[in-house]
Amino acid sequence: MSIDEICELLLEALAYAGYNKNTIFNYRGVIRRFKAYCRENGITEYSPNAGQPYADDVVSAKTGKFSNNRYHTQGRFIRLLNSYYYNGEFNFEMMKRGKIQPEDPVHLQIYRDYLSFLSEAYDNENTRHFYEYGMYSLLQYMHRNSVADTESLTVEDVYGYLAESKPERLREILCELRSVFRYLNREDLTNSIAGIHGPRFKRIIPTLTDEELDRIKDVIDQKTVSLRDGAIVLTGLTCGIRACDLIKLKLSDIDWSNETISFRQSKTGNIVCLPLTPTVGNAIARYLCEERPDADTDHLFVRQLAPFSPLTDHASCHAIVTRVFRKAGISKDSRIFGMHMLRHNAASTMVKNQVPIETIAAILGHSSPDTTDIYITTDAERLRECVLPMVNISMEVLP
Repeated sequence: MSIDEICELLLEALAYAGYNKNTIFNYRGVIRRFKAYCRENGITEYSPNAGQPYADDVVSAKTGKFSNNRYHTQGRFIRLLNSYYYNGEFNFEMMKRGKIQPEDPVHLQIYRDYLSFLSEAYDNENTRHFYEYGMYSLLQYMHRNSVADTESLTVEDVYGYLAESKPERLREILCELRSVFRYLNREDLTNSIAGIHGPRFKRIIPTLTDEELDRIKDVIDQKTVSLRDGAIVLTGLTCGIRACDLIKLKLSDIDWSNETISFRQSKTGNIVCLPLTPTVGNAIARYLCEERPDADTDHLFVRQLAPFSPLTDHASCHAIVTRVFRKAGISKDSRIFGMHMLRHNAASTMVKNQVPIETIAAILGHSSPDTTDIYITTDAERLRECVLPMVNISMEVLP
């Protein structure tokens, strides 16, 4: 197929798929540069072998440095052409960036073998990612210190790795290492860290003030933000749902007759059934009736631009929450943003409303109510009741 034909077919497919004018305009620019590249190299017929050098040309002619924009734009463009070349249709699915992996070939094989073990040992994706990152970090340390493989890993290497770690992450690192050492069947290394205990850091839970909550509700009511974004933020503020669970919510998870939201928590595997409050229910209903595109998926929340696929990860939710907060004029200060902030706020609200800790723990998906106790510190009024009187505290006590 000629270069002109396949490029024209791509533009037609983009328009048919519902991409907006700006996106199509950007692809026209990529096509224009690709055609110029083909003319310079005498290429008239498309093939993957002809397209790959263009995708690999990621050094800016102006700066002489690597161009992140060229890397992603040209790479995706050639992948689209290749999908048509091989399958007769353009695959517009979102293409995730590849994971960072160890550079050393031996370390890379160790890493991949461990991933295979984790996929069989754990059903929960978040748990697998937790231990996966632990192995990756250890292998990076080994690479920097010329440790050839895990058989060559010594107790001194382990202590050196821990010495480089941040104190606030020591508890997580020890948990990661115990899993890795058990997998490697290195009892000597397991015993070497058995007596080490990481410090517990009690952080102040970030929440929103009543005035900030009012500003958020105002921008949502006034439709300053999209109906989808408003519904997501209100759901997070009310239900305390994790981002990984929110992006997986299905249309069938909303029981309009019984006014509930039900879903299986990714982290615990538990089924949670929460009341569908009028505020959240109305926000979701408005989104479904007035804004949600005719997407070929039963996921509740989808992308606003074609392809209308489900939200992919927690970064999408973080961007949405940040956008709503910015519209509401809420500054970040030293607080975290994203769905986790909404989750903290939902928990602190339940504490203030004197919901039992056991109930809050079940809603949030905590394995133990002890984990939920930290939210008690957000209730300033009830904490004041715990303050001991200071009368006569400086007086000398006589025998």
